[in-house]
Amino acid sequence: MSTIIIGIIILILVFLWYMWFLQKKNAGTLNSYKDRADELKEDRLNDRLKKIEEMKLAGASRDQFSHLKSDYQKQLNEVVPEVLRQIRGAEYKNTQFKVFGSSKVLKQVDQSLNDLKSKLDSISDELDELSKSDELNATQSEALQQTYEDLRKKILTQSFNYGSAADKLEDELTEIAGLLDKETQLTDKGDHIEASQYLDDVKIKLGLITDQLKVIEPLHHDLNEVFPGQIEEINSVYQKLINQKYNFEEDVESLIKDVQTSLDSANSELGELNFDYVNNTNEEISQNIDHLYDILSIEMDAKRSVLKQQKTVLDYINHAKFQHNRLDSRIQKLTNDYILAEDDTKKFKENLVALNDIRSRFDQDVQNIADKNAVFSHAESDFRTIVKQLDDIESSEKSINDNFNQMISSERIARNSVDKYAKRLEIQKKVVEQLRLNGLPDDYLDYFYMVYDEITKLYNELDAEQINMEDISKQVIVTQEDLENLVQKTTDLKMNVRLAEKLLQYANRYADKDADFADQLTRARALFDDDYEYGKSVETISAALERVESGSVERIKETINA
Repeated sequence: MSTIIIGIIILILVFLWYMWFLQKKNAGTLNSYKDRADELKEDRLNDRLKKIEEMKLAGASRDQFSHLKSDYQKQLNEVVPEVLRQIRGAEYKNTQFKVFGSSKVLKQVDQSLNDLKSKLDSISDELDELSKSDELNATQSEALQQTYEDLRKKILTQSFNYGSAADKLEDELTEIAGLLDKETQLTDKGDHIEASQYLDDVKIKLGLITDQLKVIEPLHHDLNEVFPGQIEEINSVYQKLINQKYNFEEDVESLIKDVQTSLDSANSELGELNFDYVNNTNEEISQNIDHLYDILSIEMDAKRSVLKQQKTVLDYINHAKFQHNRLDSRIQKLTNDYILAEDDTKKFKENLVALNDIRSRFDQDVQNIADKNAVFSHAESDFRTIVKQLDDIESSEKSINDNFNQMISSERIARNSVDKYAKRLEIQKKVVEQLRLNGLPDDYLDYFYMVYDEITKLYNELDAEQINMEDISKQVIVTQEDLENLVQKTTDLKMNVRLAEKLLQYANRYADKDADFADQLTRARALFDDDYEYGKSVETISAALERVESGSVERIKETINA
């Protein structure tokens, strides 16, 4: 129990000590706030207010000063007493040990003192600015007046650099002069704020004119020095070319007039300071002038090229015609002995039409040149096209001639091939005759005579009045394949005959031992002797022998292959 009482007593002592500590802290804060309040309540701006009143302000400056003075008096007569009242209230609560209530009020006092100081500082700054406005305006006015004089002198003495824009620039300078006069009047009256606004306007307008001069000079330079000289040069060259009987596809005179019209329009708009229009128009004029230069230079270059190429192109045409005629003579001769490829003869005829058209166009260009009616760029283009066409014709006729050479070579090859085929066919015939057979299978005979007829047909076609080598070449390939098949059929026939004879002879040993075997043997002999089906005879007797003696057929085959 005594421990609890001691604890309570300690807590009470700690609480009392904390309250005493807060009271001391609040007292220290109150003293600092009193010092701040005493400092702020001093009439520290009174001398400055009197000095500004002596400036005899007018207009907006006077209105601003009145507002600042009224606001200052309000701070001293209303806000400062209120702050002091809050300080006394906090001090009373602190002496009554209402330390927490005092702390709360002190926070409000701190905020009020900060707001008061900020407001008084603002009023002070504005009064400083107002008191210095006369001096600042005077300095700025003098500088702007000098800039105005410099710009006016530059525009008046160098008006040739600004062309039609000079009048507008002078109007703007006149407007600036009026603003400067108005500023002087307001300053004399003491309305420094309103005067400052006029100075700001002057500064903006002077900067605008300075920027305009930077834009105007290059635009005017192009319009009055660059473009006129170029137009004059183009017109002079054009007249010389016309006198030299040049002709043009485009209406150059009209294009020159259009450029001059655009130039006059741009000059007029420059006088209105319509810079976007002038800049865009200048770009168009520059492009159109470049186009006019191109037109003239193209025709002059084309004339030199045409006159230089004229004989060369004519020689090429004559050469192509000569080559064509020589190929035509060869075709006439070959036509007597050969049926020529339709593609070659068709292309050859097309080349003749093209050559005649080329000559006609060339002659027309030359006549136009002689008659002074030629547009040289057109003639140059024609010459380029003609050379390209002649290249194509020369290439195609070389290909046609190569095809004829190939055709003649193919005939020689075909004749040699057919002779070889005939000899190989004769060899197959002798091979079969050496077998001394009573007859041959129908399918073999049919195939043999088919190949024979093909070879005979090839001989006939090669001996025809007009040889169609395209068809013959295809038939030679077919006959070669058929002959190869016949050779294989002859080989198979020879093998079957020899094997059948061996097998039938070997089978005799079993003829009396097996009735069924005897029947198969008889059938196999009939297929060999009567039906000439040597392959089927081999199949029949082979099956019978394998039944009575397995492996015998293969053994006999090996003796034949060996």
